[in-house]
This record gives sequence, structure tokens and C-alpha cells, in this order.
Amino acid sequence: MIPQILILFCVGLCVGQGYRRKDGSLPKPSLSAWPSSVVPAKSNVTLRCWTPTKDVNFDLRKGGHIESSQSPDSAEGLAEFHLTDLKTSHAGEYTCQYYRRGRPYVSSQPSDVLLLLVTGGLSKPSLQTHQSGNVTTGEKVTLQCRLPDIFQGSVKFALLKAGTSMPVQTRSPKWKETDFSLQNVTVNDTGNYSCVYYRTEDPFQASDPSDHLAIWVTDKTERKSSEKAETGQGAAPNQMTTSSFSSNEPEELMTSNQPGKESGDTSTAMKSCSPDLDEGSQVSRAEELHGVTYAELDTRALREGPSSKKKQSLETCVYSALKT
Repeated sequence: MIPQILILFCVGLCVGQGYRRKDGSLPKPSLSAWPSSVVPAKSNVTLRCWTPTKDVNFDLRKGGHIESSQSPDSAEGLAEFHLTDLKTSHAGEYTCQYYRRGRPYVSSQPSDVLLLLVTGGLSKPSLQTHQSGNVTTGEKVTLQCRLPDIFQGSVKFALLKAGTSMPVQTRSPKWKETDFSLQNVTVNDTGNYSCVYYRTEDPFQASDPSDHLAIWVTDKTERKSSEKAETGQGAAPNQMTTSSFSSNEPEELMTSNQPGKESGDTSTAMKSCSPDLDEGSQVSRAEELHGVTYAELDTRALREGPSSKKKQSLETCVYSALKT
């Protein structure tokens, strides 16, 4: 009995210490911004600090100084810090930490830095691309963001995509512009893009976003199928295409091979034409002899067209095959 109790006690202790690092500290949490870390002035943003460790308290820090502390009512390891009516002074580098509520009072490593930008303090840049609006999966897309001609100073650029909470990329400029490259794009890269520039030191002033640039990424296999459909390449090589001159023409007026012509049969096709018979008797006679009624087009009537006043009779021919 005693060994089993010791084993259970050890398992529980090991699980509890699984979150501890070798130096005795707790692993770092994650910090995110909703709806985005780049937001306009006078808007609201929520900074979320999360950890798998439960029953902990959180600190939100800006530039190393504690901005807010929170003890969530929920046992889940999540704290939300709400920043409202944002001003340029809210911009900056944020981190969060957590620590246990009871002894031992051990704090976690700080989260990765989250740069919060409040836009609207500087004139907007321009964003353009050399590719057309539609690109295919696997291609490379280059977006160029350029400063206004009147701007002077040390800044960085951030490429934004509508609906994402963090910048897609950040880059330093080359003179007054920089290129953002999207490598091996997929359909998930479809969206509206914009860019901003911001000062790299406090107070982290940021420009208004550029005008949106729409990028559409089409799946390569779907594009090929669409092109084949448009050019008719996807049709079967032996497929027969039919067209009718008039919806009132009888069904018998169709192109047909004469018996024995293509099969290599040595029999000779002979026809018996009866223009004076009515349609009913012609069909009956054909059914008795061969079971098939063939009709020939009067090419003279087609040449003369519908303006001809002469009524052309439909000459029905019954074909029979004779062995030679």
C-alpha cells in the first residue's frame, strides 16, 4: 500500500512542477491584441495575456513599468486588459507576466514584446505592386510601401492585412520606400492590404494607413481547369458536335454514314426512293425492309433558301445492302 501512495504523490508533484523552468521560474505567457495591434486614435483595444497555468495573477507592463494588474475571477489562465479612447500616448511596447497567488511567490518570464501602434499622427504612405490583382498559388508577390515626399526622419514600415491582429511584416526603409515580399502565396493570402510607417522610439507615432490594395490568389489547378473550359481543350477528341438549322426540322434530317462504307464491308449500298408515297407508307416500308429510314437533304433547296416559292417534296430513300 505504501509504495502506491508514494507513486501517486510523486506523480502529482511532478505534474505541478511541470510548468517550472530549471531556474525555478514559470514559463512565459502569450500576449495578443484584439482587434489589432495597429488601431486608429479614439478606438478601443483589448490586450489578452494567456498561460496554461491556472490560479495566477497578471501584470501588464509598458516599457518595463507596470500599467495594470489583474486577478481574474475565472480559474482559467487568462487576463484581459481593456484600453479605451486610445491616444498616441497609449502606443508603445507591452509585455505581461503572471505569478502564483500562494506560496512560493514565483513569477513567470515576461511575454514577447507586443508593439501597440495608434495611427493618425502622420500623413499616409502609398502602397503599390507590380503584379496584377490576380495571382496564382506558388507565385511571389512584392508590395512596395513609400513614404510621403515631405516626410523626414527615422521610421519603420509595417504591412497590414485586414482581419489580422498583427502586422504581416515589418521592415526598415531603403531611402523612402521598402518592399514586402509574399513568398509562395496560397489562397489564404487573398485579402486587402495596407501599410503604415512609425517612429521606432517613444512616443511611437504612426501614420494613417495607406489606401487598401486587394490581392486575389487563385488556386493553380482551378485556373488550369477554367482555361481548358474556356478554350474547349477539355472536350473529348471523338465527341460529336451537332447543330440544327431549325427546331422545326424532322429528327430524320441528320448526317449519317451509309451502311457498309466505314466497316469495310464489300456489300454495295443501294437505295430505293419513293417520292410519291406519303410519310406513313414510307416509314412502314422502311421498317419492313431494314428497320431504318434515311432521308436525303435537297441541296438545291438549301441553296435557293426560304425565298423559293416552289414547294420541294421530301424525297425519302430506303437503303438496302446487297452482297457483291
